[in-house]
Amino acid sequence: MSKIIIIADDLTGANATSVLLAGQGFKSATFLDLEKYDPKKNKDLKVVSISTDSRAVKKDIAYKRVNEVVEFFNNYDVKLFAKRIDSTLRGNIGAEIDGVLDGLPEDTIAVVVPSFPTSGRVCVGGYLMVDQIPLEKTDVANDPKNPIKTSRVVSIIKSQTNKRVGFIDLDKVLDGVDSIKNGLTSEIQNGSRIIIVDAATDEDIKRIAKAVKEINIKAVAVDPGPFTAALAEELLGETRIGHGKKLMLTVGSVSNLTRRQMEKMKASRYPLIVEANAKKLIYENTCREEIDRVAKALLDGIDDYNIIGVTTTENEGDVLNLGKIAGELNITENEISQRISEGLAKITRKVLDESNSAIGGLFTSGGDITIGVCKELNAAGIEVKDEVLPLAVYGRIIGGEYDNIAIITKGGLIGNDKAIIKCVDYMITKLSNENYMKNM
Repeated sequence: MSKIIIIADDLTGANATSVLLAGQGFKSATFLDLEKYDPKKNKDLKVVSISTDSRAVKKDIAYKRVNEVVEFFNNYDVKLFAKRIDSTLRGNIGAEIDGVLDGLPEDTIAVVVPSFPTSGRVCVGGYLMVDQIPLEKTDVANDPKNPIKTSRVVSIIKSQTNKRVGFIDLDKVLDGVDSIKNGLTSEIQNGSRIIIVDAATDEDIKRIAKAVKEINIKAVAVDPGPFTAALAEELLGETRIGHGKKLMLTVGSVSNLTRRQMEKMKASRYPLIVEANAKKLIYENTCREEIDRVAKALLDGIDDYNIIGVTTTENEGDVLNLGKIAGELNITENEISQRISEGLAKITRKVLDESNSAIGGLFTSGGDITIGVCKELNAAGIEVKDEVLPLAVYGRIIGGEYDNIAIITKGGLIGNDKAIIKCVDYMITKLSNENYMKNM
């Protein structure tokens, strides 16, 4: 069985990357050191992650430990070697990359993608930013064992390696796979053995992985985890098992506070959010078509996101004049609001019904939305279990077709700008160990 070998400079890092691969359905295990790995007892493992415990040692020792792992696994069928690096670039990164490359054929290229977008780490213009702050301005700069003096990834790695270092900026990444392929080819022709690539989102990372596969080079993935996971999926294919059920948000509140909360959440958690046309949900002749459109968009992208959702307004200017529409239809504004809530609830139900049980939890914002969703699911109520924040509660649906599904409900005017982030993070943690079958 071909394997993915992850070499990490500490146990936490080894686990962090292993869990990403496990989440894709690959049987994975982490070992405290090379001596603890018994190939005869672990034949069924697809992913083997080894900690070299080398972050705080001298660079020649770090090089040796990493090189020994590569030499050991060169006798096996390895589909991908990955060098897991710290998400804040601490440690002997350059020396350890050298340790990997020196144990592999001379035409092997180390592709370094230092970004981990869901953890707030992105690389733009060669600078590593942590929650929008340059790395050197964060607390890690004062780490007593591994202080960081610059945010420039190229400078950090160049100072630690004896290999030529190349760089591909975000402009090329955003231009698409062909642009990335051209950049990689150009750097390789110039003699670069280590190529650092900008990335700001998970989609950027997936494009880089696709480009690496398509130019058919012998590549080592060097990153905090997401690029290794993306490249493994490209090289080994997708599995049917998805790890970590998904969260669906149904947000109907039109308050400015809710819009700010959603913007904060989207900027840091990278969900798939589809905006429903509220006006189309009001009219009988357009409602079904709009429900089907939004549900299809969410279902088409569900395998690529942990968080999906539907909302009605993303900009203040999108808010409907309910009084005018109510007058045209000769109904009350409250009835108009109910039609919108019912439409959003039907979208939620349709996604639940057609997602192969991928959705493990719901988040609803706005009292009318919560009521609408519960009615659509034929729920008798909600068993309240915990308070996520004041006036935002976690519980389980009682009765109906989705009995016991997890739910967090929050009022539209509740919490500060990070309230939805807190609710999302709470629920994702609850769902992290639940599996589902992917759409194939």
